[in-house]
Amino acid sequence: MSLQTTVKHGPGSIELPRGPSPLVKAHELLFAHFERPDLDKAEAYLCDFGLVRAEKSDNELFMRGAGPKPYIYRITRGPRARFLGLGLSVSEAENLETLAKAFGSRVECAGGPGGGFVVRLRDPQGIEVEVLHGMTPSTPLPVRPPIQHNAPTHIVRVNDTQRPKFEPPQVTKLGHLVLETPDFDRSVRWYIDTFGFIPSDVMCLPDGTPIGSFMRLDRGAEPTDHHTLFVSTGLESKVDHVAFEVIDLDAVEMGQQVMMANSYRHAWGVGRHLLGSQIFDYWRDPWGQKHEHYADGDLFDADQPPGYHLMDREGLYQWGPDLPDDFIDARLTARRLWNLLKIAANDRARFRRMLALKDSLSRPSRKWQR
Repeated sequence: MSLQTTVKHGPGSIELPRGPSPLVKAHELLFAHFERPDLDKAEAYLCDFGLVRAEKSDNELFMRGAGPKPYIYRITRGPRARFLGLGLSVSEAENLETLAKAFGSRVECAGGPGGGFVVRLRDPQGIEVEVLHGMTPSTPLPVRPPIQHNAPTHIVRVNDTQRPKFEPPQVTKLGHLVLETPDFDRSVRWYIDTFGFIPSDVMCLPDGTPIGSFMRLDRGAEPTDHHTLFVSTGLESKVDHVAFEVIDLDAVEMGQQVMMANSYRHAWGVGRHLLGSQIFDYWRDPWGQKHEHYADGDLFDADQPPGYHLMDREGLYQWGPDLPDDFIDARLTARRLWNLLKIAANDRARFRRMLALKDSLSRPSRKWQR
């Protein structure tokens, strides 16, 4: 049985081209921004997950990884538990002026660790996208070297042992975000045309209609992560999960041990993704938000063409436990039901795509699980 279904494009199929001349090219993913009612509880979870406090006040919490970014996770105190936005960097100060002019915004001094300058935008669904330049990097934290694995024809460890410590894994960076949107076509084009994101692998319905896209940064000949953003069709605008890179498989597995020991709620894993190849493990914070540890992801340069694949459970992983039914949040809240009714009344084609997506993701992915 093939673990990857490539969609053959033909009459009626839709390709997702990269932007021929984006406004700017995003250089890095900097941070995710959340609102939480309890900063102490949020910090305790993130420390167990492997992040480190960078700065804290009565109303703001900034967490960093081991890399040079001053922070990769920002929390603002507020009455609700919700996703607020994300931060991207650009390589040239002039890029900020370009964005400010195009969107009627302005260049401001950025607050928080690292400073710099920022332009604040809103994507088509209202998610705040802060674009920064000129942040002062922090001193990287020491990280253990990757554990060397012996293989039958490649012996690297003799008279030595593997003994990783029982401690939170060292997070090296914020790797990617998965954004859900009720208007995939509009949202995905905005990120491609504004920031130059390149589709790496596009998830499609059986008729070839794109329904989600793994997208990477465009740095030309310099390889970048298979995806920094995954934009996917959903019932409302939200972040499905935030993903953090750790040093190796042992760090992923030891992270699971630490999270289990602290009685956090497991979401999915350990397994290996198909598109992107990451070894993954997902955990929920005290408010149910999914956070991913991952290691060993794919890297592509700008010349790699996109792949087109059927959106189903089979395409989400190579090995590991099947996707749990509660991993995809399909609850019909009042707001989601209202969104769905508006789409059904005003855009029947988009409504049919949502129904087809639900049907595709509801089927078990392996023959022995049916």
